[in-house]
Amino acid sequence: MLIIVLLKGVPARTTQAVQIGGVLNREAMDLVLNPHDAKAVEAADYLKRRVGGKAVALSMGPDGKLIPLMKPLFDSEVLGIDEEYVLSDRKMAGSDTLATSYAVALGVKKVVERHVRPIEEVEEAIKKGGYSEIVKARAAELYRANLLPNSVYSELPAVKGSIVQTFMDGKIATQTALKELEAEKQKVSRFVIVAGIKTTDGETGSVGPQVAEGVSELTGSVMPHATYVEDFEVDAEGSSITAQRMIGYLSQKLEMSLPALITVSTEYRPRTAPASAQIAARANGYRGKVFQAFKWTADDLGADPKRLGLLGSPTIVGTGIDVGKPPVQKTVGTSLVFLKPSSQLEYEGRKYGPFAQGDLVNSLPEGLVAKFREDGTVGVFDYGMLAGELVA
Repeated sequence: MLIIVLLKGVPARTTQAVQIGGVLNREAMDLVLNPHDAKAVEAADYLKRRVGGKAVALSMGPDGKLIPLMKPLFDSEVLGIDEEYVLSDRKMAGSDTLATSYAVALGVKKVVERHVRPIEEVEEAIKKGGYSEIVKARAAELYRANLLPNSVYSELPAVKGSIVQTFMDGKIATQTALKELEAEKQKVSRFVIVAGIKTTDGETGSVGPQVAEGVSELTGSVMPHATYVEDFEVDAEGSSITAQRMIGYLSQKLEMSLPALITVSTEYRPRTAPASAQIAARANGYRGKVFQAFKWTADDLGADPKRLGLLGSPTIVGTGIDVGKPPVQKTVGTSLVFLKPSSQLEYEGRKYGPFAQGDLVNSLPEGLVAKFREDGTVGVFDYGMLAGELVA
């Protein structure tokens, strides 16, 4: 099973628009992973422990910012992310939810195709080479690239009876091997997409469902989806998922065939995977983790440029405002503020900052404030600064 986790980098402190039309210049901002996406990672981790497979992170935005943000997820409790893919291209800049969902849906489709194709290559090798070592060599190459599940080929001592090894040992005929490989392709195609319920910089909660609609359009098959999921369970065969959610005062229980998408509520608490599932989960798992991120551009996705970025975004956003900082009161002639930006620094064993120009100096050690005043980083709030803020 492929478990595709949708992640987003959001501004760490502000959603202030820096371009006309409310477009965020993410490359110029400090980004953090969307806090709501933490629940999506937890849900993906449970799915992997329950039925096996590979947890894949998929995000869209400036790769220079996103790749470092996702790196810690490889070590997340308990199993973490196995691979990460970043959709990054100037053509995607300024995308609203519709254009974003279109690009992400293309990314999902490409991730799935990237994992189905290796199984097809093993099928082709068997058809051409029969019981020759060419089959095993090709399977080993794809396995070491982390593209074949252990059930197809494995070098792990704990995994016995992979399809390729059983075939090479002469225990199954060619047609049987091909039939089993077709079944494995179906397993890979029954993927799950998990996402947070919303993002802190948009609060629409609509990208998840829109991605499901986008994948439905691209594949010609309806992808079921459920939002605000507080609990879920997947059947042992990895063919369906049962989700429970609250819509107002209404509790719903939805059974969906895979592939499907869920957005995970902040109320979600991961289940404990049964010990009896470990053997099957290991067989459905992959070799390990790939720490090198994959970057895909619009051309890599085969995207229609008319459906990307500002050109493909029918939503018109008004002027952005700063919502990341708590309300503050500044007194002219009294309050101390930062006269210029200051990066994060360490003072007497504690870290402070970063600070933006105009930030109020509040609760900082006297020694640090004195240092800032001495080098001209901090000064008294005056009428000129007040006028500048009012005009801004």
